[in-house]
Amino acid sequence: MPELTYDPPFPTGPLDGFVQTIRLSDKGKPMGHAKWHIAGDGKTGVVQLLELEITPPFRRAGHGERLLEATLEQIRLFFKARKLPARRVWMNVNQKDQVNGRALLTELGFHHMATIPSLLKDQDALIYVLSLD
Repeated sequence: MPELTYDPPFPTGPLDGFVQTIRLSDKGKPMGHAKWHIAGDGKTGVVQLLELEITPPFRRAGHGERLLEATLEQIRLFFKARKLPARRVWMNVNQKDQVNGRALLTELGFHHMATIPSLLKDQDALIYVLSLD
């Protein structure tokens, strides 16, 4: 059964930004990871999902969904522990390269909110947002 690890654990003191990586592995073999970020003291309730990747041999088997759901749960727990409202999670997605990722985000309640034309070589950057409140 694949397991999740969280690095680092939540900070307990004052906050000036925080980044956590969540790794999915099976018997020590890496399967994927997610990385999320909170800027400043977190009082805005906004989180950026920096990375969400499943290693190719493990794709299309539900691992991305499990990893994203675990990441969203960590985000909710982080804000709950600090008695702050969690408001939004957003992620930049490549228009052409990340079609499966876009489908997963949409399936889990994210919405396409903006397009940044030609930000990337030969493709647009798409901004997806999930409302948590």
